[in-house]
Amino acid sequence: MKHSLDLMNRIIPEATLLLKQRYDILRVIHSFQPLGRRSLSLKLSQNERRMRRELDFLRKLGLIEARGEGVYLTEKGVSLLQEMQPYVREALGLTYLEENLAARLGLYRVIIVPGDSDSDDAVTLDMGRAAARYIRENLQEDSTIAVTGGWTLAGVSQAVSGHFPRVTVVPARGGLGEKVEIQANTIAARLAENLGGAYRLLHIQENLDPEALKALLLDVRIQEVLRIIRGADILLFGVARADSMVKRRGLSPDQAGEILTRGAVAEALGHYFNDRGEVVAGVPGLGLEFSDMPRLNLSIAVAGGGSKSLALGAALKNRPRQVLVTDEGAARGILV
Repeated sequence: MKHSLDLMNRIIPEATLLLKQRYDILRVIHSFQPLGRRSLSLKLSQNERRMRRELDFLRKLGLIEARGEGVYLTEKGVSLLQEMQPYVREALGLTYLEENLAARLGLYRVIIVPGDSDSDDAVTLDMGRAAARYIRENLQEDSTIAVTGGWTLAGVSQAVSGHFPRVTVVPARGGLGEKVEIQANTIAARLAENLGGAYRLLHIQENLDPEALKALLLDVRIQEVLRIIRGADILLFGVARADSMVKRRGLSPDQAGEILTRGAVAEALGHYFNDRGEVVAGVPGLGLEFSDMPRLNLSIAVAGGGSKSLALGAALKNRPRQVLVTDEGAARGILV
């Protein structure tokens, strides 16, 4: 395949660009269908007149169909989109990029999807699908999965599927009091339902007053959930920029200022990291910690966007058992 693509690029250099553009159109329609032409043009930052020509071309090939509410992919379009993925990956050099990034950070495996989720919402969904595929391929019948919150992890929970009735899903840590749809409890429940498994929830918010936390820990039901969380063998988590995470956690200006003054650029699992990958601060919490990772069978970080390049490089540096699912924007930013 690589030889064929190299030959194509030498003879028809514009072919790779056209392949990527049409792949993006099919990919975005698949993620957000039904989708109107104007909305599609805005999502892809394309001229509406040119988009009309492309949609007419794809419709004549039988890849899409237009209905009153918008454009859909046909079965033929979905099938072709799946067939195109390895060619697009090779044309963009993503396999080489994955190997390079894994070596740079010292990770076990890196999976990169095309695009940048900072500017394309469909890329976030693609990361979710890629993570979901990897989970299905590596899931054991009786696994316990611990998952954190956030939009990207919510996408993973929607994309995953299967029949694993003995699998249990739990939140990795306490909640942050955010929107319900991106809280770890909600994501854990949806992930379990889509896998046909069970879930247990942890109804404790992080950053509680120590006395209040002490009282809650006397509850037998909470003790049982914490026991299950600490016995998890798979961890699915996100990585955030430190400056955004201190706000999400509702830290006081003094607390936030102290953490950022220490050089924090990244946050994951309640730990803040500087650009050398060193922990400079931690938020007391319940559940899994970074120190638990060596005993886990599988640990998957899912995060992307060029704006997170520094954060990802800091939080995941030298973690030889770590799998990273990210996007092209973040990967190229880390390797600059």
